[in-house]
Formats: sequence, C-alpha cells, structure tokens
Amino acid sequence: MGCFYLRERNKTKKQSMSSPTLTVDKDGFNDEMSQKANKSCSSVVAASPRSILELYEGRAHELRSFRLAELRSATSNFSRDLKIGEGGFGSVYKGFLKTSRSQLGLRNDNGNLVVAVKKLNPNGMQGHKQWLAEVQILAVVDHPNLVKLLGYCATDDGEQGPQRLLVYEFMPNKTLEDHLFNRAYPTLPWKTRLSIALGVAKGLHYLHEGLEIQVIYRDFKSSNVLLDEEFIPKLSDFGLAREGPVDGQTHVSTAVMGTYGYAAPDYV
Repeated sequence: MGCFYLRERNKTKKQSMSSPTLTVDKDGFNDEMSQKANKSCSSVVAASPRSILELYEGRAHELRSFRLAELRSATSNFSRDLKIGEGGFGSVYKGFLKTSRSQLGLRNDNGNLVVAVKKLNPNGMQGHKQWLAEVQILAVVDHPNLVKLLGYCATDDGEQGPQRLLVYEFMPNKTLEDHLFNRAYPTLPWKTRLSIALGVAKGLHYLHEGLEIQVIYRDFKSSNVLLDEEFIPKLSDFGLAREGPVDGQTHVSTAVMGTYGYAAPDYV
C-alpha cells in the first residue's frame, strides 16, 4: 500500500484591498486542498498546498492596475477602428501604452507598447465573476503557451456603471480559427500546424500538472488559441476555468460551459 501526504485545508488569508478578490461559490474555485502520493513510504507528512486564491496573493503585485482614462486614451476611446475582436465576454481593442523600454513586448513606430484591451460587456454572456476568474488565474500561471495578462481595470463610471477591463500582450497573428477557416489568410503549412498543436498541448499539460493545483480550462477551441508574431500558440480566455479534483476525488461535477456543441477535452 502506498503512503500519501495528508492534506489539510488552509485558513483563508485576508485578501489585499488593492487587488481584485474572487467570490467562491459552488461552481467557482474550490479552495480545498488536494492529495499527492508520497514517494517515500517511511512516514506520512502533513502538508498544506495553496489554493488559487492563496497563489494569487503572492503574485497580485505583478499585475498593473490601470486607470480607465489611461485605457480610453490607449484605444482612442475604444474606437471601432481599433476593435479587433468580440466574444461572450465583450469587445477586444488594440491599444498603445507609453511604458518603459525595459518592458518586453511588441512596440509600434513611436515606441509605444502594443496591447490588447478586453472590455466587459455588461449585457453579454459573461460578467464580473468571469472577469475575476481570469485575473486570478492569469496572475498565477506562467508558461510560454498561455497568454500573458499585463493588468486590469476595475472602476465605476457614473454614466456607464461598473467597468471591468483586462489588458494582455498583443498577438499580431490573431487566432488559429482565423487561419483555419478564413480564406483571406494563406493556408498554414503542416509544419506550422504541428508546432501549434504541440504548443497548445504543452499549455494544457502545464495547467493540469505544472502547478500546485490542477486547472481545468473548459474552453479549449481554435478561437481561443492566439498566435504571436512567430506563430507560437497562446491559450486565452480563462473566464470559465476552475480548479480540478481535490482531496482524492477522481473528477469534478460542473454545468455545461463554453460553446454549444463543444465538450472540454478535460472531461472527455
């Protein structure tokens, strides 16, 4: 019989007032601790793995809190000419930020950092809960095949109500869906296709095995695979993601999420 670590639930730490916090419900993130097998059978060791919320507390300072006026300026007041996409969360705009040269990323001719700004549609299919989930998870993960979140904006606009925005690194080659189904784009070479498939597989493997906790993506599809200037794939849109099985469970129960007719490979 194998020996196992005994996991106990950590007490919830006080959330930082300067960073967005996530309200946990029955379909949200599970803050219970998972069990791992102990390679050494000489003793049973007590340990306390951290939850998404606790991991986030240690990384929240790496995200920048943007002012709404700053993002309006960066996107020319969310101009239609700079709109590059739209989904269940809301519209995505191309933006230009004046930042230090030390910050890595694509820059325009004026030296401004090129970013993608996603603006929550208050009347859309997703809402504040999904915005929070994306902030929490993308602050924690760190992998070349996952999109990088640079920061967020959470404020109340007197006229338009609560405003929730996310700021990402910009992906100049758009999505895998564009290259597979839009005839305006040239056909992807098979070598590039295989490289993209391998990259997204690495991203999913990292979510399942590369963290202290498992993350179930729940929205893996070609439109959520972004491509950078070298066609390196980046998984995006983590609003529907959740923590995986904990405390020795073999599965998690959840409502159907994502696109109609689509089943997350995590569950298949």
